[in-house]
Amino acid sequence: MQLTDPLFQSSNFARLPVKLIADVLEKSYKTLHARTNAASVSTAKLAMVVMGALGGKTNRAKLDHFLPYELDDGTSTLKPSTKEALEWALKNEKLPAAIVGMIGAELS
Repeated sequence: MQLTDPLFQSSNFARLPVKLIADVLEKSYKTLHARTNAASVSTAKLAMVVMGALGGKTNRAKLDHFLPYELDDGTSTLKPSTKEALEWALKNEKLPAAIVGMIGAELS
């Protein structure tokens, strides 16, 4: 359900439960924050490289320090069966290295 759904047109809007509207808006904000963070990862990595070059080894900057929105609390959104399948694929070396690098944090 999106805000462009006919359910949210002005003729129907007055009959919608307030909780539904609040939930849709919250999901919309979370999606926007996630997309913005995803689009900003390359810039954040570049900022980390610059900080490493200027700050030396004492630099303790993390990627999420350079993202526009805070990351989620770290709870996994993977189903247990999906996580189990990915762990099996990692253990048996069935995934390319690039994919392993992207999903490693999700599995920990």
